[in-house]
Amino acid sequence: MTVSQILLLGIYVPLAALLALYGVHRVHMLVGYLMVRRRNPEPQGTLERWPTVLVQIPVFNEREVVRRVLEAVGSFDYPRDLLSVQVLDDSTDDTVEIAREACRRLSETGVRVQHIHRDNRDGFKAGALANGLQQDDAELVAIFDADFVPAADFLRKLLPYFADDGVGCVQARWEHLNLDRNLLTRLNTFFLDGHFILEHTFRHRTGRIFNFNGTAGIWRRRCIDDAGGWSSSSITEDTEISFRAQLRGWRFVYLRDVLCPAEVPTSIDAYKGQQHRWAKGYTEVLRQHLPTIWRAPISLKTKIEASLMLSNHFAFLLLGALTILHLPVVLVRRDFGSSGLLSVLDIAGLNLALMAFFVFYAVSQWEAGRFTWRRMLHLPLSMGLAMAQMVNSSRAVLEALFGVKTGFVRTPKEGAAPNQQRYKARAVLGQALTEIAFGTYLLASSVYLIGNGHFWGVGLTLLVAWGFFFLGFGTLRSHLAQGSVTRPVAQPQQPEQAPATASAVS
Repeated sequence: MTVSQILLLGIYVPLAALLALYGVHRVHMLVGYLMVRRRNPEPQGTLERWPTVLVQIPVFNEREVVRRVLEAVGSFDYPRDLLSVQVLDDSTDDTVEIAREACRRLSETGVRVQHIHRDNRDGFKAGALANGLQQDDAELVAIFDADFVPAADFLRKLLPYFADDGVGCVQARWEHLNLDRNLLTRLNTFFLDGHFILEHTFRHRTGRIFNFNGTAGIWRRRCIDDAGGWSSSSITEDTEISFRAQLRGWRFVYLRDVLCPAEVPTSIDAYKGQQHRWAKGYTEVLRQHLPTIWRAPISLKTKIEASLMLSNHFAFLLLGALTILHLPVVLVRRDFGSSGLLSVLDIAGLNLALMAFFVFYAVSQWEAGRFTWRRMLHLPLSMGLAMAQMVNSSRAVLEALFGVKTGFVRTPKEGAAPNQQRYKARAVLGQALTEIAFGTYLLASSVYLIGNGHFWGVGLTLLVAWGFFFLGFGTLRSHLAQGSVTRPVAQPQQPEQAPATASAVS
């Protein structure tokens, strides 16, 4: 072997080994889930009385769905004198008027409603939530994003767990209103089911830290205050406060079998924006709290799991590097010949991660009651999409590591008007071209390898190439439809509260 070939393998081998760790972690979670899947949590004690509950609904330009969520909240089977509702409206369009009118109608049913409109977005969602808390003193706070549709018995199912004074938050599972809307929604729901059915259940039932997901959950007000309140230091304010609260000793409860349906992003731009926010936010929380996690008086297994959870998106950086090295490594192996070491790497490296992926998400579909062969035929495509997410998520991770501040980009919702895409997530043209370049590289690599009789791994390469083209050309189609592409403008994240106008509707 030449020096350059040795150096190439010297880079490839440790990267593949690191990626294998994430595959091992996924297998560990799967096995752990299967061991605890039947240990359903039960309330510890009995509520002596029904507590006062504030329902907060953060809204930003969501005209298609704001009526629906208020109608759902209005149907809650809960004493009206103990229930209050806040619409935290940062909208800049006619959502303001639509929300105000919906609040008026809700108030006619006997529910106390506040429509709080801020003329800026200081602190983004965290700022809106904190501002609303200053105007209400309810014991418990339920939070729903505008596209969620909680059932009438939602509060009565979750509140009994607050009989335990040590419980700070109870999270319900997300379900999907528009799973079959298009190919993207069918693929994305694999990832959401894996997170909410397997990951959350495993972490909660084995005593690890897990995060509130920003919606479809209820907080004890005292827990929020004790943790230091909402902060916009991370664009995933829900994960950030979750770690602060649990590191202070508060316990969270996850109810896998209580479902709260919501919309899944239906456009490539919306999907990218959501994934970018999550990847960047998790990394920001990692930067903020990793030292605290390792100093905290918690078990070693909890520290390791928390670190792996928050660093999970680093796997995309590894995937990006391995993708670039893919063809050169295959050519080196052709010249070098097979070896026991490289065979082990094939099994323990990328292939382990792939096998773990297939089994993990197949089990999630079985547990969700969605395991059909037609559904399983989409699983390989979901893997291609997941791996092609490496450009978008790697950019997010690097922005977080280097402290690049960006605004909170909301995920557009469709509501009952699926053909009225009034609000588009911002597309990034450079990223789309990079994705297409990666797809072209992998496609050309596959053609070359097939032409030279190397068929091992070509199927996976073609799947990932498809994923890159799906994302890249999807963004370009959005660009052509909108007539222009704008880059997200960096906005400073301000923890200070914004002035607001609040109207109490009674």
